[in-house]
Amino acid sequence: MTTYLLANKRLLVAVVMTSSAIGLLATVANVGTNLAALKISAASAHVLVDTDPPLVERSLQPADFRALVSRTALLAQAMSSPPVLRRVAAKLNVPADRMGGETIATDNVAKALTDPDSEKRASDILRTRLPYRLEVQARPGRPIVDVYAQAPSPAEARRFADTAAAGLRDFLRALAARQGHESSGVALRQLGPARGGVVNSKAPLTIAVLTFLTGFGLSAGILLLLIAVRRGSPARALRHPAAATAPTGQPEHRSDDWPHTTRLLPWMLAGFMALLWLLPFNAIELNAALPIDLKLDRLVLPFIVVAWLASMIAGGISAPRLRFTRIHAAVGAFVVCATLSVVLDARYLNQTLELDASLKRIPLLISYVALFFITASVVRRSEVWAYTRYTLILAAICSIGIVWEYRFKTNLFYDLSDKLLPGIFNVGLISDASGIDDIGRRAVIGPAELPLEAVAMLSMVLPIGVVFVMQSKEWRSRILTALAVCLLLAATIATFRKSALVAPISAVLTLAYFRRRELLKLAPLGLVLIVVIHVLAPGALGSTAIQFDANRLGVSTVSDRTVDYDAIRPDVWTNLAFGRGWGSYNHVDYRLLDSEILHRLVEMGVIGLLAFLAMGIAVVAATRKLIAARDPKWSPLALIGAAAAVPFVVASALFDVLSFPHATYIFLYLAGLTSVIVARRA
Repeated sequence: MTTYLLANKRLLVAVVMTSSAIGLLATVANVGTNLAALKISAASAHVLVDTDPPLVERSLQPADFRALVSRTALLAQAMSSPPVLRRVAAKLNVPADRMGGETIATDNVAKALTDPDSEKRASDILRTRLPYRLEVQARPGRPIVDVYAQAPSPAEARRFADTAAAGLRDFLRALAARQGHESSGVALRQLGPARGGVVNSKAPLTIAVLTFLTGFGLSAGILLLLIAVRRGSPARALRHPAAATAPTGQPEHRSDDWPHTTRLLPWMLAGFMALLWLLPFNAIELNAALPIDLKLDRLVLPFIVVAWLASMIAGGISAPRLRFTRIHAAVGAFVVCATLSVVLDARYLNQTLELDASLKRIPLLISYVALFFITASVVRRSEVWAYTRYTLILAAICSIGIVWEYRFKTNLFYDLSDKLLPGIFNVGLISDASGIDDIGRRAVIGPAELPLEAVAMLSMVLPIGVVFVMQSKEWRSRILTALAVCLLLAATIATFRKSALVAPISAVLTLAYFRRRELLKLAPLGLVLIVVIHVLAPGALGSTAIQFDANRLGVSTVSDRTVDYDAIRPDVWTNLAFGRGWGSYNHVDYRLLDSEILHRLVEMGVIGLLAFLAMGIAVVAATRKLIAARDPKWSPLALIGAAAAVPFVVASALFDVLSFPHATYIFLYLAGLTSVIVARRA
């Protein structure tokens, strides 16, 4: 395709010019002509809450100070209430219906008690669209109210912040008069004038560039796809996925296949996979003050991308081969939906000052997709078996570390990384430092950040071991592979999570759907598994299974998920098609959603959720005919790909899987290997 475009320069120029025109039109439509309207101004002020007469003029008692701090929290709530805001609006000569306020809870209470329900969230969404917004916080342990005002201009924002205390003062004075008191007994003293300015001066340019790149990229992709379909290459691959078994005129095995090769890219890919399995890379960060978090994976992956691009440009027999399958189409559709969700809602995200949060999450999306396309283009069809075995070995080593953590309460992945990495890297602490959750379960996480992530990682690799046991003809190989399966399951169960049974069972059921007879022959292995799990992780299986007792299903880990369903309804209905924007739903500001399904529905809408689910579905759909063909060489690999995709989809319903990159990287890596198998050309 690249050679064809270079040979037809007029066609290439036409594609670039047409895409550029579409990108410019989309930019004008999204940004508009009044760029100043996209700039948001904010100001802050600080108000001291005191008594009348001042507390310092009386004998100060600790109880008096604590009472004053408690009163400050109540006054902060009152400052953002409608009666006070109406007084502020009158002083500013602004219509009251254009002004809204919110008080952020700072009390030491459980997060579940401060999460907004559906009614509060609906009112919050309406308030965020107002041009004048007030955010109030009572400073913990001090009689000070922090006031943050947002308005169309810096001068209005400063006036807004300065007037908030005056509006509350008038309200308290009127309330005291209605109750027959001469004074409210409260003195509000502002600590200096409000300070502020434009807080998103680069927003117009950012939105314009993002919109142009999205419009250009999407239109160019569609045009190139139409050209390719007209030439017949990807269309036949999608219509006839079973053609992957057809001979290609190339030898099945090459003398320089990985690992017996000097080609750089296959070794770089293998090294990156070792990093995923053996290091807590998402907790390892470069000690540098930069706009984005430089996690270890985002430091290593760009070098692989550069090498990939250089190899593509150089060409030759060792160059990566671009393929097109249903899996590629599904991954591409997900990226398009994620980007469109930000572009279409960019003005709203700019108004709520959440556009930066979405933009900071885009590099993570690019990293995910880059690994998929690198794997799908670098790995030869004849190398997939070797990479699959290598992945099983890495997962077995990871399982040993997790079992060690369960038995000896020491996380080797974090401890060794902290000791061996140079000082320029900072290794974060284990996310659950206490090690015990609210229902008494220890946190066993391996190189991941939470137990559920470790469960998803191991569950996706479990089909490799089971299929290898089914395919193995030698007893030595079968025993070693069965031992690896035992390690994987023991490590999974050692996490103490209900998902440790649900996710592996989903993988086994997928295998049973395609290979019932072969799987029944392994029934004796099931008994061995139970014994080995008890030996490696004593008590873990019973502790995990008992969590499915009906009397234990009312715990917070279940109830917290169910209350999320109604609470996100306002966000879903507000942006039904494409959501509120990729990466914009911050659990610190809103709710902690323990489900990637809910995250995608809120951030990317119904269309984005379908695109996300389509990635897993596409892997299964693309492999069905090849699995049914029962080719002794390629059908087992296709079966592994299908059985690995199902646990990923299941895990997505159990936790926010895309927020924890270990599992997502591994899924897209396995999807990339699967795409090599089902593609027409090796």
